[in-house]
Amino acid sequence: MPKYTEPPTFREQSFITEADGDMLHREARALAIRRIEESARTVEDFENVLYWWDKLDENRERRERDHEIGRSTVPLEWGADELHLFDRPSYDMVLRRLLLAGDFLDFIFDSPETIHELVTDADLSEILKELKPHLKNMLYYLFLRDDSATEYAESIGQTDRNIRGIRETALKKIRKLYGAVLAYRKENSLPLTLDEKHFLENGVRKKKESKRLDR
Repeated sequence: MPKYTEPPTFREQSFITEADGDMLHREARALAIRRIEESARTVEDFENVLYWWDKLDENRERRERDHEIGRSTVPLEWGADELHLFDRPSYDMVLRRLLLAGDFLDFIFDSPETIHELVTDADLSEILKELKPHLKNMLYYLFLRDDSATEYAESIGQTDRNIRGIRETALKKIRKLYGAVLAYRKENSLPLTLDEKHFLENGVRKKKESKRLDR
């Protein structure tokens, strides 16, 4: 059966005409396939229609697989990595899944100096960017690498009490600055997410409240 794979071929078969003007490849293909479908009369014609719809489905599924970030498809009995055996994924597991999915940005910016690149909100990113290096380092290891205050304190030769104090001071500063950003957005009728509205009106969610929302 004929395979109308490129716009020039579509035009040769009169499924795309000069009257259609210039189009993107996917637009030309969609229009041509619709016309192939409408012009089908014989069994072979309908088989050709099915061929193209199957091809489109295969392409769509391939794109979804390429962009999907989820559990590894390697069966556990094949000796899958131990990282995939935990219910709560570690930061390293998340990075590995992103890499396997072809998403390299988080891996590229995986360092204390570029912690601001790991958030999507531009204002919050700017707040983090302006922090002093020792605060970026602390936030990176306590919140991304999930180190305890004791572990981090030992790694830099300080007491865990001192680290907890610095952590709370840094968080208060970030929350105050971000609260001002959200207040500005509200005053200017800019959109806010439900979490942002809650933070602006009530502050940080309590753990019990967060669990109720997750249910």
